[in-house]
Amino acid sequence: MSEVNPFLSFIESYWKILLIFAVYWQSILILKQYGILKRFNIDNHGPLLMIRTTKGQKFLDRVASVKGFWRVFGDAGIPLMLLGMFLMFALIIFSDIMMVTSLYEQTMPAPSEIHELRNIFLIPGINQFIPVVWGIIGLIVTLVVHEFSHAIMSKAEDIRVKSMGLILVLIPIGGFAEPDEEQLFGIRDKDKGRENGATSDQKTATRRQRIRILTAGVMANFVTAFVAFVLFFIVIGSIAPVSNVVITDVVPGSPADDIGLTGMTVITHINDKKIENGSVFHTHIASLPVGEVFRMGIKKDGKTSEVLLKPDIEKSGIISGVKFNEIVPGMPGEKAGLVEDTIITRIDDVPIYDTQDFSDFMANTTSGQEIIIYTIVDNEQINYSITLASHPADGEKGFIGISGFSTLVISRSIGVSVGEYPARELLHFLQMIPHMMTGVVGWVILLVLPFPNPFIGSFAGFNTSIYMFYEPIGWAVPLGVGVFWLANSLLWIGWMNFYVGLFNCLPMLPLDGGHVFRDTLHSILARLFGNEERMGVIAGKVATGFALLMLASLLFMIIAPKLAHGL
Repeated sequence: MSEVNPFLSFIESYWKILLIFAVYWQSILILKQYGILKRFNIDNHGPLLMIRTTKGQKFLDRVASVKGFWRVFGDAGIPLMLLGMFLMFALIIFSDIMMVTSLYEQTMPAPSEIHELRNIFLIPGINQFIPVVWGIIGLIVTLVVHEFSHAIMSKAEDIRVKSMGLILVLIPIGGFAEPDEEQLFGIRDKDKGRENGATSDQKTATRRQRIRILTAGVMANFVTAFVAFVLFFIVIGSIAPVSNVVITDVVPGSPADDIGLTGMTVITHINDKKIENGSVFHTHIASLPVGEVFRMGIKKDGKTSEVLLKPDIEKSGIISGVKFNEIVPGMPGEKAGLVEDTIITRIDDVPIYDTQDFSDFMANTTSGQEIIIYTIVDNEQINYSITLASHPADGEKGFIGISGFSTLVISRSIGVSVGEYPARELLHFLQMIPHMMTGVVGWVILLVLPFPNPFIGSFAGFNTSIYMFYEPIGWAVPLGVGVFWLANSLLWIGWMNFYVGLFNCLPMLPLDGGHVFRDTLHSILARLFGNEERMGVIAGKVATGFALLMLASLLFMIIAPKLAHGL
């Protein structure tokens, strides 16, 4: 068997994106050749477009007129910037150490979807974990807030803002405010000289003023993130779970099929009994008199209703258990012959009705213990004798080597299979995040929320397959489905601002954090050793070294798993 060529594999996976990008870049070259870009004040650096405008100067002047407030705002951002700088630097170095250790011990996890090229960039529509609409809303707000803050602070410090604009590579990926570099950094534009009335004796920003201007964007991102998250947690406080139980399949010709029930329908109650989970559904269906008509409350496409069902007396019995859809290679489950999508109904003499029953049983097992698993595969009962391995996270507990669990209940008399989604548990977890933020864990959860993580799996917002399990309550009732749109917007505005703010804290030129790091180091060295000019050169070289170190570290974290397991 011939080996797969990594380059050809890459081309096959991303040829559509590459084709679109090639057409886009060629269009830029044509527009530049005919002077169209210059006519509309657009510069290009390869495929990167910078669209400039000089409009809005009077608006900036009015907003920046309260100079005292903005200087206090900038000063408040300096310790936040330095704290974020330290935390991000420590996090990256710690991650690198863990990666190197894993490589040495040959315990490096296999590369996952997070390491795919498309997911390296946090661009809505490209990154599979970031929803297009809500991600774009969050990104636009983040860019506007960040760059406007730089511009406003420049005005407050009497530094000229030459232009503002948008950075595009197919889609918006950034924004910029363009303060006069000679005034801000003491750098003269050799090509343009003193255009727009700039003179050699014009004001140059002090180091303190420059740090305020550079820090303003990050400070504004953090403030915006804080406000957005506060509002998000207020909004989800007015959302309540309807039920955890959803119809996953309907048997053709069954009573459920006859009245038009379909999959992705939430079951809210049976007669007057509220159905909260699969176990309650099982118990209540089993207690109904044979052949008696009953009422079932349902929610479908955002609408609640009630239907009448008469069970088929010729088909009786309820199957309840835990379904799994993943098998860990080399573990006892695979060796015993377990297959995916199997339903576990009993282990030894203990009935397994839902995932909680399964978790409780496995929590009391030990490595080397022999168990008998009773399963149903294609309506056939099969038993497996399994000797448990050690659990990867807790060596004393037993481990079968299966994952992807969900509760499954099959009612033959009405012809439905129902599953369980942890709607109550998810909402409770989200509502508890503010309380967790008194420690490090809460902040980590907030940062990794949209990506696969051990805390919550992943949560990118209330999409249609999730908000079907919820309903607005209290003040949010008039909003209807709009409450979920509001929650999604706030979530992504908060997350994008939080992440971009932290990322810009990195001591890595040309990020804001890199400039602040260089200026801060320059100030410290000048105080200790004098010779302002020489210390400035040294600080610049150290800042450049840190930038290269950070870039190498980020690349290493991305490619290390692929290097360990082969491209």
